Amino acid sequence: MKVAVGSSDGFNVNQHFGRSDRFLIYEVDDEGFYSQTGIREIGNPASSQGHEQSRLEAVAEALADCSYVLVSQIGHGATAVLHNVGITALAVEAPIEKALNRLISFLHSGRGAILQ
Repeated sequence: MKVAVGSSDGFNVNQHFGRSDRFLIYEVDDEGFYSQTGIREIGNPASSQGHEQSRLEAVAEALADCSYVLVSQIGHGATAVLHNVGITALAVEAPIEKALNRLISFLHSGRGAILQ
């Protein structure tokens, strides 16, 4: 599976979804090993006043082959747009390695919810 990560420095999940102009793409295999396989340049981020629906849909389309998006913050509208194309958005502020390891651990746990 692929995971898109909002990061300004390549080390931390630290970008708000709507303000990210690029996403780091990680490929995660069935055994939980991962590596960065690319960068998706998104273009103009949203303004601090809000998001245009068309931009949210364009970003979702650009990330459509990803299963998850990890960002520091994301609004309900953006979460819904991503959900509509089959992407689960998770808000987390942590080093990328730690965030990916936690996601993989959760997925391998078989639990239906993170807080179970």
